[in-house]
Amino acid sequence: MLYSLTEFIELRLSYSEGYRTPQIYDEDLHIETSGARQIFHRNDENLKQEDSHSSMASFAWHPKFGKQYLEFLSEAFYTRLNDPFTNKYGEPDENGEVIYTRTNADGFAHVYGVNLELNWHYDDMVNLSSGFTFQRSEYSTVQEFGENRFFRTPDNYGYVTAQIHALDNIKISLTENYTGKMLIPYFGPETADPASGELRNTPDFWDTGIKICYHMPFEQLNFHVFAGVKNMFNAYQDDFDTGINRDPAYIYGPMQPRTIYVGLKFGNFK
Repeated sequence: MLYSLTEFIELRLSYSEGYRTPQIYDEDLHIETSGARQIFHRNDENLKQEDSHSSMASFAWHPKFGKQYLEFLSEAFYTRLNDPFTNKYGEPDENGEVIYTRTNADGFAHVYGVNLELNWHYDDMVNLSSGFTFQRSEYSTVQEFGENRFFRTPDNYGYVTAQIHALDNIKISLTENYTGKMLIPYFGPETADPASGELRNTPDFWDTGIKICYHMPFEQLNFHVFAGVKNMFNAYQDDFDTGINRDPAYIYGPMQPRTIYVGLKFGNFK
C-alpha cells in the first residue's frame, strides 16, 4: 500500500510471503574441500520447506530545491522464518569424511532492523547516494556452537557512492562499502579440536574505490577511457588458512584485494 501525504512525502506498507524448497544449493558444494577433509552435504529425511513472512513500513521524503533534488528513505522491516534451515556438523570418520546435514531448526528465526538511505543530486554535476542498514538475524533457539545468531551475516553494513562531472568530458566516481563484523565457523588446524571447530568474530571492513572516466565523442561512436583502483586501502582478509589441513571455507570480507585497472569502451551510446 502506498500513501502520498503531499507531493514530497510517501508512506508505504507491504507484506509478502515466500519459501525455500528443501534442496542442496550449488554454493554448498564447491568451497569446502581440502586434502584432509571431504565434506558431504545431505538433507535430513524429514526436511521441510522454509516459509517466510515479511512486513515492511517505510517513510520517504523527496523535495526539490531549484537544481537540487533530495531523497530520504527510512524503512523498518521484519521477516519471520518458520522451519528455518540450519546445518548440523558431523564428526570426521577414519577417512576424513564429514557430513553436514541440513535440517529444520527448532522454533523459528527472524530478521529485523532499519534501513536508511540518503540521495542528493545537483543538476547533472553531482550525484550522491548512501545507505546504511542495522539488523539482527537470529534463531529463536540455540544452534551450533551454542549461538543463536546467523553465521556469515553482519549486523551492520552500508555504502556511499558519488559521481562528479568535473568537466564536460570527465567523470569521477567514488565508492565506499562498509561490511560489519560477523560470526564465522572455523575448522582449521589452529583450533584445539579441528573436528569440533570454533566460532570466530571477523573484523569490519571499509572498501574504498575510485574511477576516472574520459569521454571522447567521435562521429557516430563514443569512446570511454577509464582507470581506477578497487579496494584502495587493501581492506582484505589477512588470516587465510594454509596447509593440507586448512579450512577452505574460512573466507570472509571483500572479494578482491587492492586492484588497479584501466580500460577502453566504445560503441553507440552516451
